[in-house]
Order: sequence, then structure tokens, then C-alpha cells
Amino acid sequence: MALLQLTMIPMGVNISVGEYITEIQKSLDREGATFRLNDMGTVIEGEVQELLQLVGKIYETPFDQGAIRVITHIVIDDRRDKNVHIGDKISSVTLRKVEQ
Repeated sequence: MALLQLTMIPMGVNISVGEYITEIQKSLDREGATFRLNDMGTVIEGEVQELLQLVGKIYETPFDQGAIRVITHIVIDDRRDKNVHIGDKISSVTLRKVEQ
């Protein structure tokens, strides 16, 4: 299991890009993805090849809404020694803070 953080920044559009992000989130919902929006992007969990295919499916979403340029950042955390899920890292750090 891997985590992928996706940040898509539509360019040449309004300063606020919330409407574009909303449509990307709707696309992820339609695809049945497990994801969580954060202030800087969206974290999606799954197998690496499935995640890459998913990004390919939703990639056109901001262009379909009229964006003329999109900057895309993709970060993949592919841990092979155990299954990881969204929120695991936050839980681990929170627990460590309490234990100290």
C-alpha cells in the first residue's frame, strides 16, 4: 500500500482555485478513491500502479473547467515493509508526543 500526495495548481484562472479543487475531489469520489484533502493537496492511498492510473483519469479535470495551464506535484510514499493508510503517520507522531 502506498500514499500519493497530489497537488494540482490551475494557472491563468482566478486567484481562488477552490472550484477546481472541488471538481477534482468529485472526480476522486466517482472513482471510489480513498483520499483526504489537506491544505496543500490531496493524499490518496492505494497500490502504486492504481494510483498512477487514477491520476491519469482525473488529470484533465481542471482543463475541462477552462484552466489553460496546470502545475502538478506528485509525491509517492511507497512503503513495502508494512501497509500504510492515510492518517497513520499523524497517529504515530501524536502517540510519540504523548509518550514523551
